[in-house]
Amino acid sequence: MAQRYAVVDLETTGNQIQYDEIIQIGITFIEDQQIVDTYHTYVKTDLEIPSFIQALTNINELDLQDAPYFDEISKSLFVMLKDCVFVAHNVLFDLNFLKAHFEKYQIEFEPKLIIDTMELFKIAFPTEESYQLSELSQSLKVDLNQAHSADEDAKATALLFIKAIQKIKDLPIDTVKQLYYLSKSLKYDLKDILFEIVRTSQNTVTNSSKIKKYQNINYLKQTPIRKSKNSEIITIDEAYDRILKTFNFDYRKEQYQLVQQLFDSLMHNENALIEAPLGSGKSMSFVLASLLYYLETGEHILVSTHTKLLQNQLLEQEFNKVLNALDLDLKAMIIKSKDHYISLGLILNILQDDTDNYEATILKMQLLVWILETETGDIEELHLKGGQKVFFDQKRTTYVPFKNDIHYYQFIKESAQSVEIGITNHAHLLQHSTEDTVYQLFKHIIVDEAHRIQDYALNQVTDNLSYQHIKYHLGLLGKNEQEKLFRRLDKLENRRIIEQYPIDPIDIYQLKKDIELLHEQNENLFDELMDQINQKHKSQNDDEQQIHYIYDIDVTKLSEIFKLQIGTINQILSRFKSFTHAHVKAFKKELIYIYHQYTKIYNVIKSGQVPYVSIKKLTQKSTLSLFVKKEEVKDLLNQVFIEQFNSNIFISGTLTVNESFTSFKSMFPKNIEFNTYYLNDIYDLKNQAACFVPKNMPSYQFHNQDEYIETIVHYLSTFVSETNQKCLVLFTNYSMLYQVYRYMEELEIFDDYVLLMQQQHSHVYKIVQQFNQFDKTILLGTLSFFEGFDYQSSGIKCVMMTKLPFIHQDDPRYHLMKDEFENPFKDFVLPDAVTKFRQGIGRLIRNKNDQGLLVCFDRRILDSNYSKFFINALGEIPVIEGDINNFQDKLRKYPNR
Repeated sequence: MAQRYAVVDLETTGNQIQYDEIIQIGITFIEDQQIVDTYHTYVKTDLEIPSFIQALTNINELDLQDAPYFDEISKSLFVMLKDCVFVAHNVLFDLNFLKAHFEKYQIEFEPKLIIDTMELFKIAFPTEESYQLSELSQSLKVDLNQAHSADEDAKATALLFIKAIQKIKDLPIDTVKQLYYLSKSLKYDLKDILFEIVRTSQNTVTNSSKIKKYQNINYLKQTPIRKSKNSEIITIDEAYDRILKTFNFDYRKEQYQLVQQLFDSLMHNENALIEAPLGSGKSMSFVLASLLYYLETGEHILVSTHTKLLQNQLLEQEFNKVLNALDLDLKAMIIKSKDHYISLGLILNILQDDTDNYEATILKMQLLVWILETETGDIEELHLKGGQKVFFDQKRTTYVPFKNDIHYYQFIKESAQSVEIGITNHAHLLQHSTEDTVYQLFKHIIVDEAHRIQDYALNQVTDNLSYQHIKYHLGLLGKNEQEKLFRRLDKLENRRIIEQYPIDPIDIYQLKKDIELLHEQNENLFDELMDQINQKHKSQNDDEQQIHYIYDIDVTKLSEIFKLQIGTINQILSRFKSFTHAHVKAFKKELIYIYHQYTKIYNVIKSGQVPYVSIKKLTQKSTLSLFVKKEEVKDLLNQVFIEQFNSNIFISGTLTVNESFTSFKSMFPKNIEFNTYYLNDIYDLKNQAACFVPKNMPSYQFHNQDEYIETIVHYLSTFVSETNQKCLVLFTNYSMLYQVYRYMEELEIFDDYVLLMQQQHSHVYKIVQQFNQFDKTILLGTLSFFEGFDYQSSGIKCVMMTKLPFIHQDDPRYHLMKDEFENPFKDFVLPDAVTKFRQGIGRLIRNKNDQGLLVCFDRRILDSNYSKFFINALGEIPVIEGDINNFQDKLRKYPNR
């Protein structure tokens, strides 16, 4: 008889098992890899359903009016489930809730086998960015019409479960056996399913010629990228016409001009600056221009953009669309440096590791599946986080390559020569392009979202030494012969003595003393920094939400400690000069890494640069980092762009400040010439948007923000009561953000709204998804929401800006950049704020039907001596000044409010 699986999903009034209750049950039954039955019911409760749960699940008291209480269905439900394998996504939640409910009615529910699909999906689909059910269903094209509805969720989970099991069945039998042995360390009973797959498998030989073996692991053989066939030259007019017909686009003069401008700049080897406002179709334009230029000249082009997400969108959407429309046999490929790619030797090394913790086991199983599908070996495809990332980084750091190792980067290097267009992102480009041979294949570069390159360049010229990071790497060495890499050396020395293994003696006792000394010197270094911090911050409160920066560091004692540390490491390394054994090599590799961490800071301090420190909690050494700036941003930008490429085209929607490119040009040496081009706005901003500035705003004081905050909340509550629409509120510091949130929580008017609050280090992407999912929601966010965020709303798009986005004078960016400008405020701080302000406005009008409202609470937009820069940034958007009554009148005039 076939095994029966019950895929269960519950909706509840909350997460507290002892208090909350089930309000909906959905079950999908599977036999022989097919759905054979379903069960669904609402469950009545006497508890109030919180507004957030109602918004999330679409379940209210009315839905439960005629539903049974749990005790009325408990017996029949138990009979349905008792002989099934219990399956759920994040199984502990659903299982514990059901067990607790059954227990109330003296029913003991203990499934014989339990499967957590979160565990299964991570293994079967290792390259998914998110394992949330809604995102996974979308990615794997499984229908999920209404997420957070128990019956829909159960069905989607069941379909994904069938997909996952089928995928594992299709793997080579040797790989499934390896997965089975590893699965014995998992939390749930996946091992039983894997055992059955192995037991019943007819797949004893791998038929596919694409599957190869490296030692005992199967992997997908890489297919070399062939050179493109010669394509005929296409004119811009002909190409643009084909694009319009293929995609049914309207002719836009601005977009046509942009393609022409980009093409001409490439043809004349120009350095060009182009401001192309939102809606001008800049991505499609530079893709088209770069392909036409290649057809004309045969020269390769590199495109760099702001984020990995945009980089992937460019490849998967824009390039493929244009290539198909023009019927071109050309190729685009994402370009990264060697340390982003894996080797099969490293995978084998990880699989052979005897670490038996849960995260390591999941990673090992993911790697076995991933190398049978990856065509690039790009580690980022795995989206490693948390414990898995820590384990992987530890193995990569200490790995000494095996003989005959197969490295995926070699394939990337060979393939890049057959690729016409390379795609990278600013971080990769600025970090690796000057030394990486792949980047040298390209003669021209188009830099998209170019207003961001200064920030990435600043990150690149800044080195840091964090207590946690260096402590972690010292920990990899081990403090004694019972720990980590040290333990391997101790075993090696024992083997030499007992088995007369042919290596030179290792002085374990002396090594132990040296390593202990290195640990002690590291503590001394950070203790010295803590002493200096305590002297300078005696009276300051330890603000949980604020990172403290200290710029006036005395380097005298620090230099002495660095010198001692570097001397200690040199001493240890000198004793291992003649050793070639892999264990010694791994130990030396880690020591050399630590040596570089110290020397990169020491050398800059020695040259006269003053470092600075950041600390999250003034009493905790573990939150401390030491920073130095090793070169000027201008010098790096000159090396990476001007010296390396024949033409550099920088393009963005916000490249000018006060209608001038001067600020952007100042990032490069004065003798560099740029041709500049400016495209006009394509939307009717005069009629589609407005900027409201409240009169009589209380003056802002950092230590007493109550009145300022009350005014913001008053405007927010007026907006909510008049429109019932969503709103994005932008802050420049977390302190005010949290205070506004706490204030709003107390007010009844926001009860049926979902309040979303950005927290430090939270994922912007997930909050954006939630914001766009709900109709009645308010998102409180910081600078990361000023750009790159698609605000979706069918009504008014309202952005409230609590402060103009100036960087604070304690911000390290100001400290690091002020020596590169004659007037840091005028040349750096103000242009930076205006650019962010323009990006914030960009959230409002994304198409011709949008209606946008910007509310700016910062009176400096009208009252300061630099206000004209912000007013100019608004362009055609009219500014309205008024009180709360005027604001109310304005809202009442909006259609669809």
